[in-house]
Amino acid sequence: MKENVTEMPRLFCTFRLEGHLFGVDMLDVKEVTTETRCTRIAHAPDEVLGLVNIRGHIYLTLDLRQLLGLSPAVVTDQTRLVLFKPVVGHPFGVLVDEISEVHAVTPDQIEVFSATEHSQVSSLLRRVDLIAAIGKLPEELLVVLNPRRFLTIVEQNFTVSA
Repeated sequence: MKENVTEMPRLFCTFRLEGHLFGVDMLDVKEVTTETRCTRIAHAPDEVLGLVNIRGHIYLTLDLRQLLGLSPAVVTDQTRLVLFKPVVGHPFGVLVDEISEVHAVTPDQIEVFSATEHSQVSSLLRRVDLIAAIGKLPEELLVVLNPRRFLTIVEQNFTVSA
């Protein structure tokens, strides 16, 4: 007798940017914090907001909105900093408009991102190369981002502008 084995859902830390739902794999997230005050870095690309000190650890802080080609971030009471685990690369975090919830998404709800099939997402974002997948939730689409690409894009932009 063969057992019916279903794949486990993936957990995503989700957040809002300009009202749209985005997320990253929970396995990449270290923590979410309210600390948003950054020390600017001279001559850094626009996507780099600066450095933030969280309990003695220094993190590079990126403006995820600008990284994706949206308008620059405006810090409000709802703004949060999502910090990533070291496995993602150098210690860094991204500023998001507001944190949402942890979504459990089953494999049948996740599609590989295609700019032609997901034109509403493609028209919203300049940097579709940061999109890993689309999660089809009952109430809306979840744009799953690949944080392992964030620093690469910033480094490319810095090299081009330097």
